[in-house]
Amino acid sequence: MAKFLLFIVVLAVIYALVRASNRRSKPPPEARTPEAMTRCAHCGVHFPRTESVRGGENDYCCEDHRRLGVRS
Repeated sequence: MAKFLLFIVVLAVIYALVRASNRRSKPPPEARTPEAMTRCAHCGVHFPRTESVRGGENDYCCEDHRRLGVRS
């Protein structure tokens, strides 16, 4: 019975060591650079400039708001 318990303990230690080494081998996540934000000229919602719809000198959040134009 003691040999069986020793065998289980050895397997548990090996399992823990393998899991710990797998965690350490993963590369750290890449740092994301912040995106430039803009404001919709119609509704005022802020969103990333890369997702904007240009209309003249103004940025819009969607094609419908570009068509409606600047809200006064």
